[in-house]
Amino acid sequence: MKIVAFANYKGGVGKTTSVVNTSRALQQNGHKVMVVDLDPQGNSTLTLSRRNPFEHEMTVGNLLSDKDVNLESCVVNTPVGVDLVPTNLNSYPLVSLLPPNSAKRIYGLKNKLSEADASYDFILIDCPPQIEGALITNAIAASDYYILPIEGESVYALQGVDHLVQAVDLIREDTGSSIRLLGALVTMVDTRTNAGRLVMEAINKYFGDMVFDTVIRRNTTINKANLNNRCVCDLDPKSSGCLDYQAFSKELVARIGSGK
Repeated sequence: MKIVAFANYKGGVGKTTSVVNTSRALQQNGHKVMVVDLDPQGNSTLTLSRRNPFEHEMTVGNLLSDKDVNLESCVVNTPVGVDLVPTNLNSYPLVSLLPPNSAKRIYGLKNKLSEADASYDFILIDCPPQIEGALITNAIAASDYYILPIEGESVYALQGVDHLVQAVDLIREDTGSSIRLLGALVTMVDTRTNAGRLVMEAINKYFGDMVFDTVIRRNTTINKANLNNRCVCDLDPKSSGCLDYQAFSKELVARIGSGK
């Protein structure tokens, strides 16, 4: 079982979109997958469960704040075949009210995920858009790898990346985590534009071979899927969005398997 966090403190970079669609693609390729939604906005929860996040009685907030709540009681079986630990906006105050010296602020998720069924191949974590706090610290302490989604058209794509990487390194040192960067996933790519080409060049120069070969092309079907709270491969299996996430999921598996 490998635990992979998707992290970027910036919003609008395709982080949650990548979590839900990668989890679905992995599931369609025969892997047992669970998603842990640590982003209190609950968009992964909404898309995978197809239910309002507030309809979930047990969330990741309960899991992290209450020692008597076990993982199994929080796991939701979703219509897309991916298991889910849901969240909603109530999760943040539950975790933020933990005492400053509480180990649950750091190791709560790691300890609870140790209860996970050994049949899971992958656990994907949708991180909150921040570089500090108990939620992101829990994600980093629990994960084997992290993936950095980066928007492929924004001239500000690399802004703050250094701070995020440094923050992960500091938390890794403080928590004893073995997490390391699996790669940068470039999303919303359109290399037909000058901006798209320039941004891709900058990202490749910055990350080198840590950039995934697969990019997620800008695609209206992904937008439609997001608006309808669906995974893109369920909306249109032949769309470039579905094909890209299928290819990325296979590259993710291969990269982990190669120990890259």
